[in-house]
Order: sequence, then structure tokens, then C-alpha cells
Amino acid sequence: MFTISFVAVLLLTITKITASTITDPIPFGNERLNDFFFVKNGTIFHQFNHGAYGGTPKIVVASQYTYVEQMESSIDAWMNRATGYRQCITSAKQRLSTMMNIKNASDTVLVDNASEGINVIIRNLDPPLGPSDYILDLSIAYGPFKGLYQWLGSRYGVKVLEVPIQWPVTGPASFIDPITAALKANASTIKIRAAIFSHVSAYPAVILPVKELVELFHQYNIPVIVDGAHALGNIEINVEDMSDVDYYFTNTHKWLYSSKSSAILYVRRDHQHLYVPAPAVVDSAMTEDFETRFIWTGTRDRTAYCAILSALDYRQSLGGEERIMKYNHDLAQYGGQYLSRLWETKILSPENLQSSMTNVQVPTNNLTICQMVVGQLYNTYNTMVSGASSIAPELGDIPCYLRLSAQIYQEQNDWHVLGALVLKLLKEFNSYMPEKKPSRF
Repeated sequence: MFTISFVAVLLLTITKITASTITDPIPFGNERLNDFFFVKNGTIFHQFNHGAYGGTPKIVVASQYTYVEQMESSIDAWMNRATGYRQCITSAKQRLSTMMNIKNASDTVLVDNASEGINVIIRNLDPPLGPSDYILDLSIAYGPFKGLYQWLGSRYGVKVLEVPIQWPVTGPASFIDPITAALKANASTIKIRAAIFSHVSAYPAVILPVKELVELFHQYNIPVIVDGAHALGNIEINVEDMSDVDYYFTNTHKWLYSSKSSAILYVRRDHQHLYVPAPAVVDSAMTEDFETRFIWTGTRDRTAYCAILSALDYRQSLGGEERIMKYNHDLAQYGGQYLSRLWETKILSPENLQSSMTNVQVPTNNLTICQMVVGQLYNTYNTMVSGASSIAPELGDIPCYLRLSAQIYQEQNDWHVLGALVLKLLKEFNSYMPEKKPSRF
């Protein structure tokens, strides 16, 4: 529990750093560790997996707590009046819409996370999905989304057309070509109700050619749902330049530094019908307009939505979006190249498809050993990396790779230490096996 004095000190701090100018920028690197909760009793928790759950700065958490106090001290006003959480939602949606180049903030709503976003869309298509319908996604679809598709199949008979993606990828054609082939082979014989793909995929993490893919699907009159869970705060988002994309959602609690759970969902105006899309919790006739029907969904704690404003202020105090994203992208590039050379392996994508995450093959052909290395990093060295992942033989045959996130609280030396630790552990397990001919982009 935060004390009032603690909150006051942190809010005073954010006021001061917000006044900083670009001519005297706040330094990035290990100095920023204390902005987050990664240092406890002098021990540093080394985070290379920011992309999984994000990381919320202390200032943003403290700000959220002030909203909790406001809610609990004036609960009726908070829940029912324009000066309560509704004001936060309106302000946050407007600022996020401007950042994402969405023309009308009224075409957006706030939801808890990307999983809620996809459920709001796919379970509310009009007409509803049925046994003759297909959903198209890629082999790199986010795992829980695949679970949703399985549920839809069991409940409604919905089928999935999964397009395989080969690794390593070499450029936009690595996605456009197999999807084009899949559409030519199937679009005339099956009913594809929606196409779903990531803006930045989760595993492996790469940037997909959104604009080109939306255009491709629209040639077949297939609505497009873009999963931008890893995009906001990581790469530039321009919804108006996505070839009239149908649906787009993105988390604010991952790369944007906001509190968990918070996300924004965009629905193109012509997909906003009388009853759908409906929020995950329906407690009215749903006859209100799209924006209004998401405002009240029961007595929920919406202070995370208010904290979006504080996260945006914090990022502005650091010099703004371009400075943050450039530092993280450059560090991810450096780290990936350094590790691939040290480990004598390869990066799974070229630089033009990489964001602030890089995917580096680990020099072992034993996934179990690789998982043990990941466990040792966490339990012994206070270092969090993504879970050890593999790519099936038919899709590229990568026995193990790590998806690693770069962030403003890291420096190049952190990646040097990580690289040496992985080699040390692999050698202890007698499982160090670099490629004979390293392949790099």
C-alpha cells in the first residue's frame, strides 16, 4: 500500500521531469531502472522480457493510486458523473487516437487487453459466425488467440485456415507471398469471414506489412482484424494509412508503460451496428451507440484507464515517442547482432522487420536444455528472458530461440552479460552447439 506522502513525492517528481526539455534530455540506460520496480533492497532484476507484460513506472502507479483515492472517497461521483472515470476515458481516447492517427476518437473504446479486443470483435461479427465460416490466421498467431479459435470451433463449428510462415523471414514477401497463395487456393471455395494477423507478432517478434496485407484481403472482400498488442509505444501506428483497416486493437500496458490492464480498440464506422460490437460484459439492451455502450459494464476499477494519461506524460518527459522508440530499436539491433556473433547463430529476421524486440537462435539443439537455461537465468541470476521457443522442422527447424526486448533502462553491457551467462549455462549443461556456418542479415 502506498502512503499519501509517497504518492505526493512521486507526483511532484513527475511534475518536475515533465518540465524537462529535449535540449537537456533525461539519460536512458541503467539510470532509468529506479523509475520502475526493478531494484529491490539493492538487487537489480534484469528484464529482457518487457514485451510479455510490460513494465509500469513508479510514477504511473502512484498516479493510478490517486485515482483510486478519488474513486473510494467519492464513489457515486466517480461512477456516475462526468467528472469521474468517464472524463479519464474521454481524455485518454483522444490522446491515443491522435498518437495513432485515428481521425475520430468516437470510433475507439477502451478495453482491458488485446484478448478482450479480439473477443469483442470475433464473437460479435454480424451475422454471427457459424459452421460454414472460416477464420484466416497465420502459423505465428498468438497462442491464446488459437485457443479462442478452438473454442469457436467447439461451440459454433467455426473452422480455421492457418497460413504457414517460414523462418527466418527475409522481408515483407515472406508474409505476402504465402497469404496470396492461400487466398488463390481457397477464397473461391470456402467462406472466409475474417482475416486476423499481428502488427508485431509475438513469437517470433517481427513487424508485418499491415498496409499491403489489408489491401490484399480487401481484394477478396475479407474484413481484417489487426492485432497490435505489441505495437503502441514500440513502433509508429498510423491507422489512417492502413488501407481502411476494419478493426485494430493495441495494449497500452505493454510498451506504453501504462498500468495493467488497459488497451484501445478501433472499429471502422461501418462495422458499428445497433447491437454489436458489444462489450465483454453486457448489462443493457445495447441500443446505445458503439462508444457509449462500452462506458458502463458494471462496477469495475477503471483507474488503469486513467493512468494512461500519466504514462503519456511520463513518456513526454523522456523526450517523446520518437526518442524512446529509436533508443529501444537501436539497442535491440545492437543486442541481436552482438548475441548472434557471440553465440555463432542467427537472427530470425532482417532489421527492417524488427521493432524493439529481436529473436536470436540459441546455440543448442536441445529445447529442454534451453528451457533449463531460461529457468536458471531467472532463479539464479535475477534475469528474465522470454520462455525458450522453437520453430518446427517444416517451418524452419530452429531448435531454440529467445525473443528479447530492449528498453530504456538497459545498456549495451546488459546484453554482453546476458550473452556470457547463456554460454556459461549451456557449457555447464554440455549443450553448446553453435552453427557451423552462421547466417546473419
